Amino acid sequence: MEAFLKGVLLGLGVSVPIGPINVLIMSYALKSYTKALCLGLGAMSADAFFLLLSSFGVSKLINSPSVFKVLAVLGACFLLYMAWQIFKSAKSEINAKNANTEELGSHGAIYIKGLLLNLLNPYVIAFWLSVSTTTAKIGGSFGTVLFGLIIGIFSWISLFPLAIYKNRKFVSPKVAMWLAYASALILAGFALSLIYKTFFAT
Repeated sequence: MEAFLKGVLLGLGVSVPIGPINVLIMSYALKSYTKALCLGLGAMSADAFFLLLSSFGVSKLINSPSVFKVLAVLGACFLLYMAWQIFKSAKSEINAKNANTEELGSHGAIYIKGLLLNLLNPYVIAFWLSVSTTTAKIGGSFGTVLFGLIIGIFSWISLFPLAIYKNRKFVSPKVAMWLAYASALILAGFALSLIYKTFFAT
């Protein structure tokens, strides 16, 4: 039970900080709860995949500088693409009665977006492949800790967008537009930061 609870706390600890996924979840939740949830589920699937890889000892793959740099470029390009998509749709009217959710894409497509965002982020990969040492120190079976991690992550990706969606009526169209612009800018910032840290930071 202790290992499970510590896994839950670890899952919450890695889910709550602001990052590309949470920025996108917030943006999508203003229009559709289920689509915001699908985005989070896609990201969570990538998290679980990387953690499983770490348990099989394949973390050496990410140590290759060439692999790391390729993933950084792909991840940055995908983040810039997502930023552009949000920027283009920023002027769409967002309110409780006539939110246009079709422009977000299908639930399956949004799930794939969340999956790719984490699959193509080398820092997310490196983080999860190093978490195996943390789970080992927690004690208990790896399956119990992994289950706790999934519960912790799922709790956040389901409750966070729900809170935003339920309160979206308090967000005026003008505020929603500026939130979309801010989200696009933040995502672009993450993309540029990824490139800088990979190729220019000492």
